[in-house]
Amino acid sequence: MGLDEPVYKDHRGEIHRLDIGGVKFNVLVTKAGVLRSGDYHPNTQYDAILSGEMEITLRQDDKDVIIRKGPNDFISIPPETPHLFRSITDTVMLEWWDGKFQCKYYEPYRDLIDNQAKQPKK
Repeated sequence: MGLDEPVYKDHRGEIHRLDIGGVKFNVLVTKAGVLRSGDYHPNTQYDAILSGEMEITLRQDDKDVIIRKGPNDFISIPPETPHLFRSITDTVMLEWWDGKFQCKYYEPYRDLIDNQAKQPKK
């Protein structure tokens, strides 16, 4: 997925990359049951759920902490915190960062995403 593509579509849904007034952010449209992210960033990531519900797993103090967020909820993920999103329902979410976008995969979470992508479609 190239960072210069304005819209990326796959089995999970869509990612719309926007740059308005020099502010870069994404709008993610995610199908129910789908996993996203599986990464971490050197800066804070912010997310706002516009519609639907998400389960977010955060790796904190060597433990998985699971939170659930729904419409109009705000999420702030601290720097260097691995995170995994699971869409409980079809979901629309905004995401942005407090610096230039950079990410590294957190393999235990990313493996879950890769394995889900390999499952036969129902």
